[in-house]
Amino acid sequence: MVRVLQTDNYGMSFNSPRFSRHELIRTKFFPLRKVWTPLDGLAVWLPRSSGYDLIHSFNRIPLTRKPWIVTFEAELPRTIGDTTGKIKQFLRRRLTLDNCRQIIAMSDYAKFKFIEYNRDWNLLEAVTKKIEIIHPNIPIKASQPKTYDKTQPLQILFVGNHFARKGGIVALRLAKKAKAAGLPIVMHIVSQMAYGNNIYTDHPNQKLYKEDIELLSLDNIVFHGKQPNQVVMELMARSHFIILMSLHDTYGYSVIEGFSVATPAIVTNVCALPEFVYHNHNGYVIPLQLNQKEWIHLSQRGDSDEYWDILHKTYEDLAEHTLQVLAAKIFENPANYESLSLGALAQAQKLHNTQKTSEKLDSLYDQLVNR
Repeated sequence: MVRVLQTDNYGMSFNSPRFSRHELIRTKFFPLRKVWTPLDGLAVWLPRSSGYDLIHSFNRIPLTRKPWIVTFEAELPRTIGDTTGKIKQFLRRRLTLDNCRQIIAMSDYAKFKFIEYNRDWNLLEAVTKKIEIIHPNIPIKASQPKTYDKTQPLQILFVGNHFARKGGIVALRLAKKAKAAGLPIVMHIVSQMAYGNNIYTDHPNQKLYKEDIELLSLDNIVFHGKQPNQVVMELMARSHFIILMSLHDTYGYSVIEGFSVATPAIVTNVCALPEFVYHNHNGYVIPLQLNQKEWIHLSQRGDSDEYWDILHKTYEDLAEHTLQVLAAKIFENPANYESLSLGALAQAQKLHNTQKTSEKLDSLYDQLVNR
């Protein structure tokens, strides 16, 4: 049995064994970004007495002589605010050490970001050989696909605390358009409603979102606020679609949670989402214009009227496109739905099956410690 010290956070819960023959020691790390932002990429744990054989970190590089691995979702190493590049150089060197046994990318997108971010590094090719792609995992709860009865409203669920970034504005506008078109859509919203201000995709002026936020009062929108995961999973099981019209999302855990209960997804094509959501197979992919797998306007974020115009048009186009897809694919052909639900469940079993991933990671822990 291997004793594995792990980062205890939300991301790691999807990227570690949920059923393990080893001892998984989940511990909070000390957030060094509170001391100095550029140190956010370094993992330092609070003191603990019990021993361990291996560290499995998430997004952050440990400072240790023990064998270690790191799972990451985008750029690695994290070096926000490192104007001199010294922290980046230090953390890069740690990736070359022999006790860095494995680097796990959550997706093809994550590996792509790693290579792009470190393209100026002369050791990139050697370190890239340590990378293996292992997608996040989720317990599969459904055993059969769902159907859609066209006599009932289509239930769509949005889940996301970063409301605008993840597509909550699009969800609201879609509900408004559906109501105007006489299409029976009920939009469920689970969110703590964070938007604007310092969220990196949003316009910082919250007042610009006022008209959209007022749509929460529509009678075909149900606002649930922030809910515990158990409640969210129950809503997912009762919904026909998960919607994630994200402008940027390194993965999209809510989508695979939906797949685990046979609920297909409606997503944009940003980042890793097209790696597991396939148009007309397990959901619908609504395209944004991309640059290196990310929304082309992501770097234009600012407080200008021009940026709000870009956001407004993007929200509007996504909502209109989604409405047209649902009208043609579901409301005119409701029998299509069962195959989407079947595809969602099959995708969860193929790529996100927690039993298979747990066994794979357990074997990896054995190999790396006993190498």
